[in-house]
Amino acid sequence: MTNFSDLDLYYLKTGEHTSLYEKMGAHLVKQGNEIIGTQFRVYAPNATTVYLVGDFNNWQKSHPLEEEIDGVYHIYIDGLTSQENYKYLIITPDGQELYKADPYAFFSQVRPDTASRTYDSCYTFEDKDWIFQRTNYDFKNKPFSVYEVHLGSWKQKIVNETGNGASAENFYSYKEIAPLLIDYVKEQGYTHIELLPITEHPLDASWGYQVTGYFSPTSRYGQPDELKYLVDQCHLAGIGVILDWVPLHFCKDAHGLYHFDGSWLYEYQEEHDRENHQWGTANFDLAKGVTRSFLLSNIKYWLKEFHFDGIRVDALSYLLYWRGETEEDKINHPAIDFIKRVTALVHQEFKGVVMIAEDSSSYPMVTHPLDKEGLGFDMKWDLGWMNDTLKYMSRPSIYRKHHASEITFGMYYNQNEQFLLPLSHDEVVHGKHTIVEKMDGSYQDKFHLARAYYAYYFAHPGKKLLFMGNEWGHLREWHEYTQMDWFLLDNPVHQSFHQMMTHLSRFYRNHSALWQYDYQAHEKGFKWAAISEDTNCFAFSRFSDEEEILVVSNFNDQDLFDVHLDLPAEKTYQLVFSTAILPTETFEIQTDETGARITIPRLTTFYLKEVK
Repeated sequence: MTNFSDLDLYYLKTGEHTSLYEKMGAHLVKQGNEIIGTQFRVYAPNATTVYLVGDFNNWQKSHPLEEEIDGVYHIYIDGLTSQENYKYLIITPDGQELYKADPYAFFSQVRPDTASRTYDSCYTFEDKDWIFQRTNYDFKNKPFSVYEVHLGSWKQKIVNETGNGASAENFYSYKEIAPLLIDYVKEQGYTHIELLPITEHPLDASWGYQVTGYFSPTSRYGQPDELKYLVDQCHLAGIGVILDWVPLHFCKDAHGLYHFDGSWLYEYQEEHDRENHQWGTANFDLAKGVTRSFLLSNIKYWLKEFHFDGIRVDALSYLLYWRGETEEDKINHPAIDFIKRVTALVHQEFKGVVMIAEDSSSYPMVTHPLDKEGLGFDMKWDLGWMNDTLKYMSRPSIYRKHHASEITFGMYYNQNEQFLLPLSHDEVVHGKHTIVEKMDGSYQDKFHLARAYYAYYFAHPGKKLLFMGNEWGHLREWHEYTQMDWFLLDNPVHQSFHQMMTHLSRFYRNHSALWQYDYQAHEKGFKWAAISEDTNCFAFSRFSDEEEILVVSNFNDQDLFDVHLDLPAEKTYQLVFSTAILPTETFEIQTDETGARITIPRLTTFYLKEVK
């Protein structure tokens, strides 16, 4: 059984401990392969007494913990094995009795029950080759397309249409969903899956963004080893897995971190800093050593024990600035220092793992190296590009010509950061409509315009993220309680759209011009060929060392004839992809000293490849 040393305590308090989970929480003790008992440890410096309660003692105060060292309490229970329910009963100086789940629990009861559970992880990963190859992985000059998934509503065993929340029996387990999800993502051609938060959370409708069990994979979908199986199988199939991580705030349910030992242990002391009124949560105080050590250990836990390939940091702007107020005097310097510590830890200890920032602010140098005064992220969501382009597509065609900057502006700041273009879950909820429904026009024109938009999206510089359902033109806003509307694929319009998106995703992955120089756009990878504001027509070339792809988009509701493209002379381009239904004969354009001219149907995007 391990001890908690003076050095452990020092690093915990200074915010430098990165492996607290190895000593905190419930650890099974074995002789050979046999479990002989469990050791528990919790940090509760404000407590006067801490009891371990659970099914094993009928939840009675019969097992007080011993204070091991300065607020760290521990107890060993002989004969207690795996899958036992427990909590800590914390007695505060003013006599409160707080029943708390274990902050470091590795497993939890299925909601609405809230106890922690002991767990014996026996899974052995088989992804040694993947992890080795990941060490030298450089996402910058590789295809990187992410399929964003909420596991509970991608597919369900029993479709729930009541809106009252799904029972655990509706959900596929991590292990059951693995072959379904992996086969689908491979067929679609995506390089990565991003999971909405799978840390334990009490409310389905929070989508996992309001957490009670930071070290506990949600039991809605089964046991921790089943999640390891899912990640492992993804790796064996050549698919990376990204974890959505929430270091900003946590939910205030009584059994969670909130007011943990009768003091504000993990959160801010002052109410106006602590209370996050937008989400009804409590903000982590990232200046505190205990909070830093808790979260640094947490991110290391998921990367080391579950082999995730990337971390998407949620709501970064609310970390960078106090309460998300982006004025210069609102910068949260302790939080920024913490974020730098996170990116440094990941890049030093987990080579090849990518750090992705969901940041809606204009804070500078988010994806610049730490030694260049940056924050050290690898990618940043380009929410400005997303907002601008979707706004443009929602406008009637006659008005789009007055708003061409909503298409072109992204390239003015493109080189400031290493961007990922997100069409995420946030864009298809809360009255925002789905991507197809955002498009202007009739039912048919919405699909034509969406086709043209997605082709422009896959060709635009920046890595890609697409939320589930977008790929077949989902019409209903996403809800977490029921599965996606897969029946739409029986409709020829949606089936055709789905086939086009599959082809588009594979085309992106197979053509280096669309990704090799994403982050050198104005030097090697990108050049405008036409910006016609009056006709809503835009054209640009993407380049790699091997090829050039010419992209022409007509976002007008009229066919365009004799469109001039600014291209080098004596080149031939052949049509290799179109979002419109065209004749099967070969379509080519030949350039001369003035470039080339092209006719393009309404609401269509062409890809043309230079013929060498």
